[in-house]
Amino acid sequence: MPHQPASSALARFRVIDLTQVRAGPTACRQLADWGADVVQVQMPEHMRGDDTLGGQEGSDYQYTHRNKRSITLNLKEPEGIQLLWSKLQISW
Repeated sequence: MPHQPASSALARFRVIDLTQVRAGPTACRQLADWGADVVQVQMPEHMRGDDTLGGQEGSDYQYTHRNKRSITLNLKEPEGIQLLWSKLQISW
């Protein structure tokens, strides 16, 4: 079923979600609900610590990251940063 945003008010914006804890992902989820193109950047699984929110399969994670696209990148490596800039078509 295709995504149906609650609003198209922010449809012209792309938001790069680099957040990890409750407030950041929740704020980005709200922007996605309002129609922004939100891309969540995740770290590789081997770099993740203890996930107290039930992991990516948990309902809390699914709720917090709804309406977002995602990509996994290692931003500690130059290749990951380069991919962030090129694949997501980010420019200053």
